[in-house]
Amino acid sequence: MTTYVAWKDYYTVGDQSLNDQHRQIIGLINQLYEAMEEGNDQKAIKPLLDRLFQYTLNHFKYEEQELQAHEYPELAQHKALHDELRRKVIDLRENADLLTGQDLLHFLKRWWMGHIQGCDKKYAPYLQLSTSRR
Repeated sequence: MTTYVAWKDYYTVGDQSLNDQHRQIIGLINQLYEAMEEGNDQKAIKPLLDRLFQYTLNHFKYEEQELQAHEYPELAQHKALHDELRRKVIDLRENADLLTGQDLLHFLKRWWMGHIQGCDKKYAPYLQLSTSRR
């Protein structure tokens, strides 16, 4: 598979399941990039958005449950960001015909990498602290 975004240890958030899920999301971004490289991005956009929507729902649900279990104090703000992306992905799915692969690729990379590196990294100490108490 052609790589547009590579996983780096820096992205680790202190929970293996969440790290694996983030890797899966990066994999979806790379699938879009690969389709673009092959000239198939228009065919790939709708199915990719469908997979991304379903995967995002599952990922956010799991992540929010973990943050609640670990008493993350900024859960409400974090969930609000998740809700914003849920709405955005619904909008993107409804308007998939108007999207270019390039636009979608840049949006996904900017949102997900910014979210993982910024917002998700903030909760890592809470997951590690709680795990060390067990």
